[in-house]
Amino acid sequence: MSLNQYGMPSRVPAIAEIGRLLAEQQLSAAEQQRALDLLVQDHADLDEVESQAALWAIAQLGRSEAACAALLACADTWLHSAELASSFLDGYSQVCGNRIVPAAAPAFAQLQQLAQYDAELAARLPLFEKAP
Repeated sequence: MSLNQYGMPSRVPAIAEIGRLLAEQQLSAAEQQRALDLLVQDHADLDEVESQAALWAIAQLGRSEAACAALLACADTWLHSAELASSFLDGYSQVCGNRIVPAAAPAFAQLQQLAQYDAELAARLPLFEKAP
């Protein structure tokens, strides 16, 4: 059994299973929402590896309003780390598209702050445009 950075059993296998279930697209909308809720409810307690796994799992649902909402619900915590910013953008483009929806404005403001210290992130942000 692997341990996370807090010395607790890693949740990556469980998170990966949730991602696999979301990717199969065989869950009802209610089951998809429950799976997303599981990922969101503990997002602040995940270490970096578990957070990367959760970002991946959410993205497995593809373009979806529910997945976009789940991703944005986690942004406040995940965007305190420059290491997660690129993965967050990857996930955002998969589940929300390349338009900055109004609910994403705080996340993109945080990304702008992180981009001051990360040239790659700064180069990627212009690819996202504000929704009309």
